[in-house]
Amino acid sequence: MNNIAIENVYPEIDNGLFYVKKTVNDKFNVYADIFRAGTDTVKSYLLYRKNGNLNWNQTGMEYLNDDRWYGSFILNDTGLYEYKITAWTDTYNTLLKNLESWYRAGESIKSDLFDIINILKNIEKNSLESDKNIIEGKINLINNSNDYEAVNILKGDELKNIVLKYQEKRDYTEYKILYVFSDRKASGFSSWYELFPRSYSSFNGVEKELTDIKNMGFDVLYLTPVHPIGITDRRGKNGSRVADKNDPGSPWAIGNSQGGHYSINSDLGTLDDFLHLIKTARSMNIEIAMDLAYQCSPDHPYVKEHDNWFYKRPDGTIRYAENPPKKYYDIFPFNFDTEDKENLYRELKNIIIFWIKNGVKIFRVDNPHTKPFSFWDYVINGIKNEYPEVIFLAEAFTRRKIMYELSKIGFSMSYTYFTWVNTYDEIKNYFNELYSHPNNLFFRPMLFTNTPDILPESLKNKNRDAFIMRSLLAGTLSPLWGIYSGFEICENQPLNDNSEEYLDSEKYEIKKRDSDKPGNIKNLISKINKIRLENDALKTFNLIFCDNNNKNIISYLRYSDNKSNIIIVVVNLDTNNVQGDMVRIPLRALNMDENITYNVIDLLDNSKYTWHGENNYVRLIPGYRNAHILKVIL
Repeated sequence: MNNIAIENVYPEIDNGLFYVKKTVNDKFNVYADIFRAGTDTVKSYLLYRKNGNLNWNQTGMEYLNDDRWYGSFILNDTGLYEYKITAWTDTYNTLLKNLESWYRAGESIKSDLFDIINILKNIEKNSLESDKNIIEGKINLINNSNDYEAVNILKGDELKNIVLKYQEKRDYTEYKILYVFSDRKASGFSSWYELFPRSYSSFNGVEKELTDIKNMGFDVLYLTPVHPIGITDRRGKNGSRVADKNDPGSPWAIGNSQGGHYSINSDLGTLDDFLHLIKTARSMNIEIAMDLAYQCSPDHPYVKEHDNWFYKRPDGTIRYAENPPKKYYDIFPFNFDTEDKENLYRELKNIIIFWIKNGVKIFRVDNPHTKPFSFWDYVINGIKNEYPEVIFLAEAFTRRKIMYELSKIGFSMSYTYFTWVNTYDEIKNYFNELYSHPNNLFFRPMLFTNTPDILPESLKNKNRDAFIMRSLLAGTLSPLWGIYSGFEICENQPLNDNSEEYLDSEKYEIKKRDSDKPGNIKNLISKINKIRLENDALKTFNLIFCDNNNKNIISYLRYSDNKSNIIIVVVNLDTNNVQGDMVRIPLRALNMDENITYNVIDLLDNSKYTWHGENNYVRLIPGYRNAHILKVIL
């Protein structure tokens, strides 16, 4: 049993089993309860290093109160860092503290000065020459000084710092090594636009859309699969069981005689065309995200070359994908429990490495929850060890605990239930859960307003104001958000009243759109992305909901880490009626006086208001003022 206790360490996930997630250049804050019995002084240091480095950096931890200590360091590079907390009994400062107390109380300190000088002499024997000279000089000064002068000499920083280097670390204790992964900034803040390249004819056609995507303020362009598409059991229009000869099929049914996951669908162009798209997008500060779907069409080369990588029926035929009540005859899932698991895992990892070497650094991963956790640990952390700049988005619409576990394992960000979260209580409860401890240490919520698979109830057959409302929520509730093409022109027709599928789904046919058609909300989307880019509050995961009684209105605070940038968001959830209410701003949480008078400016229309104290009235009008995004003027 150690004489010094180090407890309640923050941050720490599942006893240190998983790493905390931050982004490069973040200040990483560490807290712990550190104490010992008695009155002896404790000294504590936070040690840290980039994974793979032999030497530790160290920084002193600061005592806060009630035995709570704090330390920090800057994550100045991408990749995995180690950190640990150390503590020991500080003999010198314990004696110095006691000596000073006795001196102030008028007691004799002669014997105590003798003890502390002996400590200095012992340190002097083992110190460098330059430090020896300083210590010897200080001892001579003390011997020729009165008690008051001696105490002040001993308290001097120069002497204390030398002592700290050499003195025995009595009762030395250290906490186990913990980990934090420093991602690049796009892992924590980015705006995504999703499209089907084939609806733009080719990669060259997609290039022509980049200006429009950039003008809307998106910095990541996510492409649905760009690989060859299977012929066998290809699905037809609206997912019908039988395809017409002109139906292009689902791009998620990957592979045909042209190749598989390493190949480009020749209808879109060549690999060189794809690389040109990546380069052109990069010149416009747009990054290409690639779809990573670990599954095959019946025509994929793997089916012939490695049929043992797939599930077999009793008759020896390969089993297609099933997700009751749905059956996907055009897709064969991998068997991750195959006896040839080692080669399968290695090959699937090599697919990612191939595209990384061709310039792709972001992957949206299809259905990761249907693959083993051990597989993702092997793939993601193996990739990140070599390529720490790579980002993985988990498309895991599944049970909460599975979503969280995938994030703990290493996914950089994750889809959420946002598409199904609509009411005041649903939004407040769900996002409080996402931003609570320990979820906020590892889970980064990506808020897509819609997807090719999901036309949510909030948008189905709804008016333009519904699309405005959902984009305002998605763009301000998280620093990560995205839309699937068609959202900006308010596409809202479901396959039927009971379906989340779009009518004439782009998953099964080529879709031509006029993105400038009347009623589009491109200007609003552009404004939201501009506001996000210009306000650090919207680049963090700091969120506090405000109180208001009218549940047709939801209000919340977003703020930067140092609280120098504060945004108040108020959204009308009723897209058909005017709604008003008093909104209570928790000013104490912002370190502001509850009775202060302050100014706010609405970043959506530049309107300015003077607010008084915590409670202020808002009135929101569909079609005119659907929301406020208010910047507090400090």
